[in-house]
Amino acid sequence: MDNNITPDIEERFRQPKGWRWHHFERIKGRKIRFGSVFPQDSIPDAVIICLQGVREFSEKYFETAHWCLDHNFAFWTLDWAGQGESTRYIPANPQKRFNGDFREDVADLHYFINEYIKHSSVHPDKGRIPLAMLAHSMGAHIGLRLLHDHPKIVECAAMSAPMIGLKVFEHIPNPVASVASTFCSTLMGNNYIPGGKDWVNTLPSPEKKLTSDPVRSLIHNQWCELNESLRCGDVTYGWVHQAHKSCMSLQNSNYHKRIETPCIFGIPEHEHLVDNKTSLKTVNNMKNTEILEYPESYHEILMEKDEIRNDFLQKFYNLIDKMTIKRPETLKPF
Repeated sequence: MDNNITPDIEERFRQPKGWRWHHFERIKGRKIRFGSVFPQDSIPDAVIICLQGVREFSEKYFETAHWCLDHNFAFWTLDWAGQGESTRYIPANPQKRFNGDFREDVADLHYFINEYIKHSSVHPDKGRIPLAMLAHSMGAHIGLRLLHDHPKIVECAAMSAPMIGLKVFEHIPNPVASVASTFCSTLMGNNYIPGGKDWVNTLPSPEKKLTSDPVRSLIHNQWCELNESLRCGDVTYGWVHQAHKSCMSLQNSNYHKRIETPCIFGIPEHEHLVDNKTSLKTVNNMKNTEILEYPESYHEILMEKDEIRNDFLQKFYNLIDKMTIKRPETLKPF
């Protein structure tokens, strides 16, 4: 893909000045694309690690990158394996969103932070620049698992619509859901779930709406229409199986109670992808958490109308300010 090709969109959605593209291969053949941008004329007050949801890609978060620059933050994001311009799982149809064990995604993220982000977050005059996580849906899930495995890796985090449970299993006991997802994955792992298909340039039906903002709702498809390599279809039985298995780990109280990083959680009322009841039950059982409920929001809080999006990002800024900017002496060395 020619990264200079841009759809006919507003400047706030375009690639920020100074943006850099790179990729790494933690495992040979598993190519992970990532991008970053830094304030042009100042030392950043914090470095933001943005973790995308399922089927998303870095270009979709250019507006968030602009917000970070406006607040003197550096910004990094990566395309998970299976989407964006990272390695796809099914060569016969790269659009099918499969997934291996989510521990591999956690390992990719840990490698990304250790090998790239940490090296860029130390300044000869300022010293260590604090790290903060901004994560959405599946990205929040992977982010929470990282915080469990590596408790001191970031100072704080903001999670929107965290994927702690899947909506499709909302009324099904976990043991039954596990048997069903394992059975379907074994027989049809590479197949789309019922109703699943390759990407098409249409807005979701009203019952599958992702945002109430009429402009931001178009951004995903505008990039995909122009750049075929960004297109990703629906999830497969294999993805559902791995996601459910990983969610069960996160729901375990012995697991999530070990996560002590200060976090805020944005919970949208209009949700058809993740199980809000399970998310609230889990988050309320964790330490150092704040819940922000948005009655008018759909799944994609960071793509929502300004009233919702700005509130969530302001709360994130306030958390960073509280944890890092005002108290640099509390930062621990890497």
